[in-house]
Amino acid sequence: MRMLRNDMQSNRVWIAVLLVTSFLVSPPIKAQERGTPNDPAWQRANDLVKKLTLDEKLQFILSKYPSNADPGGGGGYIEGVTRLHIPDVNISDSATGSGSATQSSSTFPATIALAASWDRQLSYDYGKEIAIQLRAQGFAMGLGGGANLTREPRGGRAFEYLGEDPLLAGELLAQRTKGTQSQKVMASIKHFAGNEQETNRMGGNSHIDERTLRELYLLPFEIAVEQGQPASVMCSYNRLNGEYACENSVLLTDILKMQWHFRGQIQSDWGATHSTAKAINAGLDEEEGSDAGPSYFGRVPVLFALTNHDITQERIDDMVRRKLYAMIASGVMDDPPQGGEKIDFDAARKFAQSVEEQSIVLLKNDRHQLPLPPSKLTRIAVIGSHADAAVMSGGGSADTMHPVTGSFEGCEGLEFVEHNGCGWWRNPWLKIPVPLTKAIQELSPRSEVKFSGVRDEQAPFRAYSLGEIADAVALARESDVAIVVVAQPAGEDFGDLKTLSLQNPSNQNELVDAVATANPHTIVVIESGNPILMPWKDKIAAIIEAWYPGEAGGKALANVLFGNVDPSGKLPFTFPLRNEDTPTWGGTGVISKDPVYSEKLNIGYRWYDARKIAPLFDFGYGLSYTHFTYADLSVKRDTDRTLHVSFSVKNDGAVAGAEVPQVYLGIDYAGEPPLRLGGWSKIQLNPGEAQKVNIVISPRMQSIWDTSANDWRVIPDIAVYVGASSRDIRLKER
Repeated sequence: MRMLRNDMQSNRVWIAVLLVTSFLVSPPIKAQERGTPNDPAWQRANDLVKKLTLDEKLQFILSKYPSNADPGGGGGYIEGVTRLHIPDVNISDSATGSGSATQSSSTFPATIALAASWDRQLSYDYGKEIAIQLRAQGFAMGLGGGANLTREPRGGRAFEYLGEDPLLAGELLAQRTKGTQSQKVMASIKHFAGNEQETNRMGGNSHIDERTLRELYLLPFEIAVEQGQPASVMCSYNRLNGEYACENSVLLTDILKMQWHFRGQIQSDWGATHSTAKAINAGLDEEEGSDAGPSYFGRVPVLFALTNHDITQERIDDMVRRKLYAMIASGVMDDPPQGGEKIDFDAARKFAQSVEEQSIVLLKNDRHQLPLPPSKLTRIAVIGSHADAAVMSGGGSADTMHPVTGSFEGCEGLEFVEHNGCGWWRNPWLKIPVPLTKAIQELSPRSEVKFSGVRDEQAPFRAYSLGEIADAVALARESDVAIVVVAQPAGEDFGDLKTLSLQNPSNQNELVDAVATANPHTIVVIESGNPILMPWKDKIAAIIEAWYPGEAGGKALANVLFGNVDPSGKLPFTFPLRNEDTPTWGGTGVISKDPVYSEKLNIGYRWYDARKIAPLFDFGYGLSYTHFTYADLSVKRDTDRTLHVSFSVKNDGAVAGAEVPQVYLGIDYAGEPPLRLGGWSKIQLNPGEAQKVNIVISPRMQSIWDTSANDWRVIPDIAVYVGASSRDIRLKER
């Protein structure tokens, strides 16, 4: 997103005028009245538009780099109108924390980790905590809400999205949006739509049929708009069925504004606007532009289009009204952020730790290798991936550009499909105050904890030398347990991964295999934003997926390893056995520059189910240190076709733990996959405790998109499956 702004951050004093009087503050409004003539915020925005001059209106449709704004280090800036008490708006990226390039920010676990928590409340809190820092730094808008699905498992930005299922992604994004806007910070959701890969992202043409588009790729945005009421939706770089997304009138106006009744603004990504009149008439309300050159929504081209009758004054007024409405409804208008506030980074780090602890997925645990018993361990080996100092973080606009904890800079040696240089990814290795080695030592003080691995911060991605592998093997052989940390880096604008096999460094599989041969008590910890292949799986005692774990990742991982926290994460996307098993590999593995979504509705777990392909680990999968049983399924249907699914879950193990029971639907209709996620819950149970779980499934989630009617159609004859994952079905009713 900031690919055009890396070197264009500069300073200016940001001025916000706050004048709150009784007639300026909008009263609370009912959800069903948002954006309607009965909505006071909409009425107030309309009144303000009438008072603005044309030049003032043009200020609100073009965000510029804050070259003359405050030293906040954001990505965009809208100048307010002092005489009408309209404050300035500073914009920042915020996928995993504030993206300020000049102010210290916390780094939370990657968004895909949040998805692995399957926790709606945690997603709300995640949005809230990031917004607290955004607001303290002077930002009125955060660009953190990604909802593109993991169609391409090698996708460079999979780590900053919410997995492969539209319901999971949509509901978690809705909650994150609510959390952000609870702090009077405008939330933007992105990238709308068909932006499922980085390869040729600036000009690629995504070919998606209407039914697939509606049931999969638009659905998370529809859910988030309906439930979360975001201030803004960001259109994407790519073309969708021939039209650039930011010039696509069907996408922006017909669907988003008319059918979904979205009353906020539509903003472009940086460099995603390609015209003046066409984009404006299609429904784009704000261009994210540049101070370096002309912009399509700049004063001259817009006035020319007005004079030439290519656009109307009414449309300009609508663009401005939507911006003002977003500011009013979110609380930014009456209480704009001032910046310069003190941030409680210690509290933020504790929250980051709690997110990671709830997101870690235990993939394998042979012979109860975990949790580790500190009293029985004399020597512990920690090997690889800078586990003595840092954790992996994702690249691009989701990177916390000025992390409070510091980083190893530089990305020499990285290999991707398209690699455009290192400047866009400043912090691939995030330094953390308590790395894994230190955290393990704190929890097992009687053990000798030793690290083996690359210690060269100047070449953080180079392959392990033969000598370094030999040292790791020797350390593992003399240790009670060997913990090998592997990493799979990925980032925006670096293209996509060439393979799901571990790379960067290129010989991590060899390292794992050698250590596992030397020590049967080998544990592998994975730091990734994508699924990975595991040729060594059968030789490993335990496997943990830690994602990009954020600045408290060391403590969180140690707590799970030693059983202070029961792992409760579930996979938000499928791990395949082979590259060739994935829906996008094709015959050669080449990622198409103009992707054709020929698999239609069968992405992720749907693909493996439809093709009867066994995955390495299935969607929704995750182990625990305890065990849960399911019983007493009851399915009831209301006259309005709402489905009520109830059942009991019991913790019949020895420790407290959290479970995520999942409801899947089998819809008997041509083209539908065998199963689709219909709902879920996350529950906490003490040993021996049982709980009744009730999951309500709306008619929408029981529907297919009927292209002939251009609407949703409920399919009445469906089967209901309840399980601990998409392939671990415990109860069913046909």
